[in-house]
Amino acid sequence: MKHIFSVLLTTGLLGLGRLAQAQTTPQYTFSQDIAPLVYQHCTSCHRVGELAPFPLTTYAEVASHAQTIKSVTGTRYMPPWKPDPRYRHFLDENTLTDAEIAKIASWVDNGAAQGNPALTPPVPTFPSGSQLGTPDLVLPMAHAFTHQGNGQDMYRVFVLPVTLPADRDVSAIEFRPGNKRIVHHCIIALDTTQQAQALDAADPGYGYTQFGGFGFTPVEGVYGAWVPGTQNRFYPSGMGKKLYRRASLLVQIHYGPNFVTQTDSSVINIFFARQPVTRYVQTLPIVSPQTLTNGPFVIPANQTKTFHAQITIPIDATMLSLAPHAHLLSKSWKVAVVKPNGDSIRLIKIGDWDFRWQGLFRFQSLLKIPAGSRLVADATYDNTAQNPRNPSSPPRTVAWGESTLDEMILTYFEVMAYRPGDENIVLSTAPGVATTPGTVQMAIYPNPAGTATTISFQQERRGPISVSVLDATGRLVRSVVRDKAYPAGPQQLPLPLADLGAGIYLIRLESEQGTRTEKLVVTDRN
Repeated sequence: MKHIFSVLLTTGLLGLGRLAQAQTTPQYTFSQDIAPLVYQHCTSCHRVGELAPFPLTTYAEVASHAQTIKSVTGTRYMPPWKPDPRYRHFLDENTLTDAEIAKIASWVDNGAAQGNPALTPPVPTFPSGSQLGTPDLVLPMAHAFTHQGNGQDMYRVFVLPVTLPADRDVSAIEFRPGNKRIVHHCIIALDTTQQAQALDAADPGYGYTQFGGFGFTPVEGVYGAWVPGTQNRFYPSGMGKKLYRRASLLVQIHYGPNFVTQTDSSVINIFFARQPVTRYVQTLPIVSPQTLTNGPFVIPANQTKTFHAQITIPIDATMLSLAPHAHLLSKSWKVAVVKPNGDSIRLIKIGDWDFRWQGLFRFQSLLKIPAGSRLVADATYDNTAQNPRNPSSPPRTVAWGESTLDEMILTYFEVMAYRPGDENIVLSTAPGVATTPGTVQMAIYPNPAGTATTISFQQERRGPISVSVLDATGRLVRSVVRDKAYPAGPQQLPLPLADLGAGIYLIRLESEQGTRTEKLVVTDRN
């Protein structure tokens, strides 16, 4: 009897232990815990008509891929954000925290429960024609181009004429690929001569084939660009590009090798600046084979090789973004600036380069690069059979070339001549928060500011906007606008600051399409 009582007591205690453990283990549901993560980090690509292999828009779709989602998020293969966030944060980062990854794993391991369907947030609305709203100028390809299914790369340049009554300042340039299955990337140039038209006329068919640039030197060689995964943004207020009234945009599209003949008809969307642009941004390939210290750029078969690039910046410069570019053999990148006093500015570090996930990475604040600084870059390439992405078996010696089977070493930078105070301009104060298409976006410039500043914002569709000024503790200081309707696309709202004392404030913008809060530093006017 005593033995039986002991067994019952032990069993009961074990059961109570399991019950207590179950009660302390969070029971996550799709509706309340997983759907917000999926919609923010996954659905922009995992939806019908986009690049991802299956949609993730409903509970049934997500649950059917639950084990895969657990695996790819656990290894950080997805979401596909390659820059190391421990090295530097960027705007529009698409990363999951350790806690969010653990939440997904726990949800899957405990049966992937749906929860109350009524509590599921709505699926985000993604615009079909633009990430930024309604463009001011749409420049489509005049004809569809047929890319032959012969397994070969094609670089084709299309001339898109621009006819305007006057020159215009531009706040955003958006390329919209017509056929994402074959459009690998594109470079957009601006030109005012007729040289591209002559090359087009001499080449049969629509456009002309040109590996390695545009066949001549345009007025601006990199006016815009696109790679898969690009998140478009407006330039900060007062910054942008110039579009001449009788110019041409030259679109060099890289069509990747394909074995099915397909057509493409892509489009460029142009958004005019709502305020005059006083500072024009240049896009320059600063890291290139010409800046290597251990060239030439040749990667022998069966070797892993690291190339070092270095260049001295001759003037005080302001840097807005950078975009490394390479092909299938690339493994890692690290780019930094060494200032004349020996201090370093970290720019980007990518430990696991993936040819499929390139992008333009924008800094959260403008970076001042002092004159005499050295821009240094290390890029490693793996040309061995152990590299699963090596396109050649057995490996072959690879050098610079436009084909996907060749290699490149490039990093483009968006830069301007420096102005005092640039380093204090904050474009975002929320590292690691993705700005997905369909949400409201906001920037404040200048920031810090003295007597006035400007709030630049955009939303996908027309709707009411409320803007408030809060103190550092989140208490309301004053309302700027309340439930005022604004159209879709880029808008600007002047913000007088004369009634605010020096200090740190929060500017909160609320709309039906999302809420954004940014920090504003008001300086002493004395």
